[in-house]
Amino acid sequence: MTVLAQAPLEAFRRWWSYRDLVRNLVSKEIKIRYQGAVLGFAWSLMNPLMITLMYLVVFTYVFPSNLPHYPLFMVVGIIHWNLFSMLVMQSSELLVSNAGLLKKIYFPRLLVPFSNMLVNATLWLMALGIMLILYVPLGGTWHLGLLLYPFYLLLFFGFTFGIMLTLSVLYVDFRDIKHLVEVFIQLLFWATPIVYPISRIHHSLIQTLMKVSPFAEFSLIFQSLFWENLIPSWKITAAFAGWTALSLAIGLSLFYRRGAQLIERL
Repeated sequence: MTVLAQAPLEAFRRWWSYRDLVRNLVSKEIKIRYQGAVLGFAWSLMNPLMITLMYLVVFTYVFPSNLPHYPLFMVVGIIHWNLFSMLVMQSSELLVSNAGLLKKIYFPRLLVPFSNMLVNATLWLMALGIMLILYVPLGGTWHLGLLLYPFYLLLFFGFTFGIMLTLSVLYVDFRDIKHLVEVFIQLLFWATPIVYPISRIHHSLIQTLMKVSPFAEFSLIFQSLFWENLIPSWKITAAFAGWTALSLAIGLSLFYRRGAQLIERL
């Protein structure tokens, strides 16, 4: 076995040895979030449910859309956007809020953002499950292309994880990052084809800029799979895979280069 092949295996074995710590971090975070709440985990569904209902009312009765199966189109976009925005907005404070743990116990620092992603992904699975239950009633059709969904979801998580790492490192020195992200994520929502199709943008330059945006790309990919019943084109797949590789390269590079120094300043 070559050295190049051994390195990923060694990294996996090292991470696997910390599986109990990850499990404890995830279960502790979930328990703390809903401790004492009568409805428990059900509260994790309230926010996406209320937002989806609000947009459904607005775009069905106030600004009616003539898109076929519009509720399905919108639900697919909002469900994935909610996960993305939740992960990104929480990422800034991950290292700072876990400063006590990071300073007392040695373990791979990457497990902190990783466990946060697992917490949110676990809670988000409930929303995804409801979407899949309502998929056919909303106008969706089961097709073989949906078997590729885990692959695209993996790319989506990789892209988001890279952004999480970058923001968690930058926040240690630049505390304004958190507030900038909160403002930017709202603007980005409306600049991404989530509640409207990209074909409604008639300005060619703006449409082109939107198409090369990774945020628009993952929305278009999921809409293609669930709403258009089509496999995303190889061009958009390659483009989003490129964005994912870039996001992970920047995030991991920044995290490992500055991680050790940052712990002392937490």
